[in-house]
Amino acid sequence: MNPNFTSFNQALFDWYEANKRDFPWRHTQDPYQIWISEIMSQQTQITRVADGFYPKFLERFPDVFALAKAEWEDVFPLWDGLGYYSRGKNLLKTAKILVKHYEGKFPETPEGLEKLPGIGKYTASAICSFALHQEIPAIDTNISKIIQILWSEFNIIETAHTLVKDASDSWIWNSAMMDLADSLRRGITIEGDLHEFFPPEILPKFKPKRKKLQKNTDSKLVPNTDLKRIEVGIACIHKDGKYLIQSRPKGKSFAGWWEFPGGKREKGESYRECVKREIQEEIGVNVSVRPHFLQCVHQFENVELILTFHRCQIQAGEPAPLEKQKIKWVLPSDFGKIKFLKTNAEAVRKLKSMRV
Repeated sequence: MNPNFTSFNQALFDWYEANKRDFPWRHTQDPYQIWISEIMSQQTQITRVADGFYPKFLERFPDVFALAKAEWEDVFPLWDGLGYYSRGKNLLKTAKILVKHYEGKFPETPEGLEKLPGIGKYTASAICSFALHQEIPAIDTNISKIIQILWSEFNIIETAHTLVKDASDSWIWNSAMMDLADSLRRGITIEGDLHEFFPPEILPKFKPKRKKLQKNTDSKLVPNTDLKRIEVGIACIHKDGKYLIQSRPKGKSFAGWWEFPGGKREKGESYRECVKREIQEEIGVNVSVRPHFLQCVHQFENVELILTFHRCQIQAGEPAPLEKQKIKWVLPSDFGKIKFLKTNAEAVRKLKSMRV
């Protein structure tokens, strides 16, 4: 054992006792609750998880059996705002697998956990450490950076295992390292005996590099070229003070939720041409299409969804859905009673304040 490791651990535990953060999942050994916290906390501000998403989620789905009975439409309202929706969908898949094949129990090894959807090496290690108190380091990029900077001559994984074995409580070591990494990223001076490991001259190495923002010079939406771009024209058809909305059909995501009709823009087509074609195809009417009153962007996974909303009036025909779905006319004053898709929320808000 390198004596430097032992003195580091002692200083780390003393620092943690004085500076530790208090999160609800640090008061439980329930692998389900720890799993939920770990998945939610990925690439999300941890205070948003602790203060809002996490308690609300557990209130609705208190255990893996409750979650396994749900569908994505039930989970989505509690996940919306966290982003990276594949995490939530994998959460649901894993819950169903655990109940069907594992009697609702979590595997007790990292290797077993990694076989489940959405659980990688770090999350598996975290569950084993925090729920089962196994002597395993939970190594993410921030903890790797600490080890790399302090002991650049040693292998990161081997050093982490050595440090954990030297610690009196491995799960406390993991929590302490997470809090230390957070303080270093925010440029907070490390006090106490731990300060000698982090003198002021090395602190800049731990601060995240800021990404340069792309300047937008003409007020138009700048597409994110790293994502698949889908452009959708949407019709807000009004008649006698009401707007036409349609339900999502069975077999599609969010079946039974409501939205304004529309569809994908084809190559070489303007948004107004797109709306006229889609409305003819979807509900069998010809409409006049005004310039858009709203254009907004939603990012899901690897997709950038650009929605353009237009107010329209029927010129010929009677609306009838071509798919097995419902349509109805609704007053703007009754929009609050309707379960609209989240992507329609801004349009709903604007239409409430517009004259029909």
